[in-house]
Amino acid sequence: MRALVGIVLNTFREAVRQPFYYLLVGAAAAALLITLWLPFFTFYNDVDMYKDLGLSFILVFVLLAGLLAAATGIAREVEDKTAQTILAKALGRWQFVLGKYLGAMAAVLVAAIVLGSVFAAAVYYRVQLDAGPYEQAYAQGGVGAQVGAFRERQLSQALTVIPGLVLAVLQVAVLSAVATALSTRFSAAASVALSLAAFVVGHLTVFLEGAVQAAGGLAVALIQAVLTIMPFLEIFNINQKLSHAVLTPLEAGSRGAADWAAVWCYVGLSALFALAYSAAAVSVGILLFRRRSLS
Repeated sequence: MRALVGIVLNTFREAVRQPFYYLLVGAAAAALLITLWLPFFTFYNDVDMYKDLGLSFILVFVLLAGLLAAATGIAREVEDKTAQTILAKALGRWQFVLGKYLGAMAAVLVAAIVLGSVFAAAVYYRVQLDAGPYEQAYAQGGVGAQVGAFRERQLSQALTVIPGLVLAVLQVAVLSAVATALSTRFSAAASVALSLAAFVVGHLTVFLEGAVQAAGGLAVALIQAVLTIMPFLEIFNINQKLSHAVLTPLEAGSRGAADWAAVWCYVGLSALFALAYSAAAVSVGILLFRRRSLS
């Protein structure tokens, strides 16, 4: 266990020290802050558009950070001939692969927490920017219940983004597991490219299911194989519903609180799927790495 923890911590430190990590996190934070001030011309619904756009920004940038960390961990160790030295120290190959994956995910979590904090604060402020004239007056000079109700709506809007952030991390966890498995046999560049292809196909599985009915012969078998192997990533995509929802989790017994509970129930089921698929992908990576010659 100590050896596994050592691999996780070492991988995490290597990931967060890379220039691309700071570049991606900084670019995502800059994108969130810049778009905070952009008008979307939606007649006081700019908050919904901003929430949807911000969750997409975070997913893309955190995904790239996760894939690069997961894909380069094993591939770089093998190419630099340092994997032999590490594995010679009574460390199993399964620990090496699992540690690399968990270390990459630790870096993903840190990036998601940083960007999620920036995004939640930005959504809180965006509600005030998008408010009508009377609400603006409440926010700036109102007293008592008027200000309290407005601040509660700001807080509810900011809290709404948390389930979306969790789903984004779960999606990155699945694709990082795929990248880790691929990196046991392919180069880092090839692993990232194939993982991004899995990301695209994973969001198109609904259309592929429709193509099965129109196709025939060998095409059906090929599409069915793709559907079986590829993760169904649309399960993590409820950004549009979250963006147009104003949940009120702090009001016990309210409709918003009930919706809040339903959202977290859905997130829990999605987490089970992510855990199962990630475990399967990492297990395949361990089997592939066991049969790989490092000499």
